[in-house]
Order: sequence, then structure tokens, then C-alpha cells
Amino acid sequence: MRRADVASSLFWMALGGFVAWSGWDLELGSVNDPGSGFLLFWVGLIVVGLSVGVLVSALRAPAGPARPIWAGARWDKVALVLVVLVAYGWALPRLGFVLTTTVVLVFLFKVVEPQRWSVAIGGAVASALIAYLVFKVWLGAQLPAGFLELG
Repeated sequence: MRRADVASSLFWMALGGFVAWSGWDLELGSVNDPGSGFLLFWVGLIVVGLSVGVLVSALRAPAGPARPIWAGARWDKVALVLVVLVAYGWALPRLGFVLTTTVVLVFLFKVVEPQRWSVAIGGAVASALIAYLVFKVWLGAQLPAGFLELG
């Protein structure tokens, strides 16, 4: 049994339960006409379900030597991603969704976990276009167009 995983799963299970209860309290509505608590309720249930999975896994795991929770963390990569996300937020209204997202993803694919250029560019373009289609075309959300009017 891994005590840290048991403790964290119980914490997230309680938080997910609270979120689901809060959503239920705000009224769910229906799939065709969701109420204000619809999303909260389902997100809370998903968090509870994932927490149960972690809890079961932690309880079934053999006890092993304790290791620091942040052992092996690559803090330089974490800091780089945070800086890139701040830059993304700054550039988004200026360059637009499609261009900014593509450039940031290419950068992350090449620097954070280095990929071949074909994978980095192809993955970035595909991800940006799929996100554009889902949010702009399918859901009708407004995305920053930028100076090229692409978003």
C-alpha cells in the first residue's frame, strides 16, 4: 500500500464529491438543455471515479521504499512551459488562435520532449486545426483572429 496515493486519492475523492454535490444543488437540467450545475456535476463524478481508480491501485500495490514525491522532476522544463504559456497568453490576441497555437506547439514539441521536425510541425498543425474546428466551427466559440484574421 502506498500511503501518499491513498491520502491523495481520498482528498480528490472528497473534492470531487463536493463539486458533484454543488453541481447537483445548482440543478442539472438535461443534455439538450443543461442547467448551471450540469458541467460541475459531471466533472465532479469524473474526479471521484478517477480517485477510486487511484485508491484501488494504491491499496493493491505492495509496500515499497518511500521516495520523495518530486524526485526526478525536471524543474527547468516546468519553468520553460510556464514561460511559454505566459507568452502564449500575451501573443494570442495579437497573432490569433491558429498561428499562436501552432507556433507554441511546435516549440514545445521540439524543446520540451524533442521530436522530429515532421512530427513537431505535423502534430502542431493538426492539433491547432482540430481545436479550431471543434471550438470555432462545431461549438461556435469566438477565438482571437489576430492580424491575419485566421481565428
